[in-house]
Amino acid sequence: MQGSGGGPVENNTTAFLVRSTSVGWRRGCLLAVDAGVHLAAIAKILEGHKADESGSGDKYATTLVDGPFEGLQIPHSTANANAAHITRTLVDTYLITHPHLDHISGFVVNTAALPGSRPKRLAGLPSTIEAFKNHIFNNVIWPNLSDENNGAGLVTYMRLVEGGSPALGDGDGKGYVEVCEGLSVKTWGVSHGHCIERHSHRGSNVGLGPSIPQLDASPRQRTTSVSQSQLQPPSRTSSGVSFIPTEIMRVDSQDHICVYDSSAYFIRDVATGKEILMFGDVEPDAISLSPRNKHVWSEAAPRIVSGHLGGVFIECSYDDSQSDDTLFGHIAPRFMIEEMKCLANEVRKCRESRKKRKREGNGGTPGSSRRKPTTWPVGDLNPQVSPRTGRTRRSFDIEITQADGQKEILEEEEAEDTMDHDNPLPIRVSSDLPLKGLKIVIIHMKDKLCDGTTIGDVILEQLQEYEAQAQLGCQFVISKVGEAMYF
Repeated sequence: MQGSGGGPVENNTTAFLVRSTSVGWRRGCLLAVDAGVHLAAIAKILEGHKADESGSGDKYATTLVDGPFEGLQIPHSTANANAAHITRTLVDTYLITHPHLDHISGFVVNTAALPGSRPKRLAGLPSTIEAFKNHIFNNVIWPNLSDENNGAGLVTYMRLVEGGSPALGDGDGKGYVEVCEGLSVKTWGVSHGHCIERHSHRGSNVGLGPSIPQLDASPRQRTTSVSQSQLQPPSRTSSGVSFIPTEIMRVDSQDHICVYDSSAYFIRDVATGKEILMFGDVEPDAISLSPRNKHVWSEAAPRIVSGHLGGVFIECSYDDSQSDDTLFGHIAPRFMIEEMKCLANEVRKCRESRKKRKREGNGGTPGSSRRKPTTWPVGDLNPQVSPRTGRTRRSFDIEITQADGQKEILEEEEAEDTMDHDNPLPIRVSSDLPLKGLKIVIIHMKDKLCDGTTIGDVILEQLQEYEAQAQLGCQFVISKVGEAMYF
């Protein structure tokens, strides 16, 4: 990890290096996911780790023996020179989630200084590529270093297809596109809130209040003209859930859709099939007019059930002291746990679907009465007291008779018996831990720049409290600069 923060300190903005350990250290083996910081961050990491020096004469060879670059042989004696070697030789592709400065500035500044023998590949959704073309490499903000529009040719654009290209890959790897040595990706768009200009939005509903629509001669910025009566603050139901009148949500087909698009990347090790899921900045579905996270969770669920997805890198920019209307398209712990509950539900549905297909594949037909409990429960009939809650807990199996006479024992589960004072019957509360073993790596935390407990520690404590109540089984981890994680 080169950068795990979300600002405002500029030396720790979002940047990660990913590689497949199966390909070893070779040219083009590193994938840079975002690059808010880059070259300087790599140099700083190199300064803090040990090396085993060997060689003779004028030849200088160094093999790093710890840290994220463990096992890498580097040719120079200084950290800056070795960082330049890594960037120039090992990093071929930059996978950008969205074009905000805290995710791209390191890449932009470093590109012209480190030309290699082939152009760097800038990969992302078409909207991200267009933002680079129009607003970065436009000979105003920065020289046109791309190979389009008669540029310098140091950067070549790779436009990814949302949901994956149906013409690429097969089997479990269908739709994935290989972006560097040993790694392939599939991308989905997610929402990062709406812009702060006051006009009709598709994006977060937070902070949408009275405003005067503004018309621009440019078709890229034209917005719908609506009356002041339509542009009232969002109504709030008795349950506390806000909604926007349908008049505001209707936008003419040629109007500019004002939403910050970001990305979520499934990154797959081609050799092993193992995956991680990495989000750019993202807002919770609960306060979004363009909720798209659930679709990503439904895509992640079968990968979790199969054991291929080992980690999710997702932002949690603020702690719970941040109000809804000042999240600005980001997540706080109270919303993070709701997103994890959504993921857990998708995992449960996926497991149930697989069990159903398995039973049907054993000779039954859909809709037939194929199963009945012949023993309930089987196994440990002695209730135990849960050390966590003090309630009665039972372990049990369910034995099922199939239509063809075969018997199936469903996997052991755990449940707690709680007692409703108005109802003498015990209530079964599931503790199946649907996300057991899944690491949720928290990124993009915004430093408060004050004394006391760090923002990461505060966020982690709040997330762990929510997890203790929800019992999903996931492990929350706070990302740190210079840390290596293996999945």
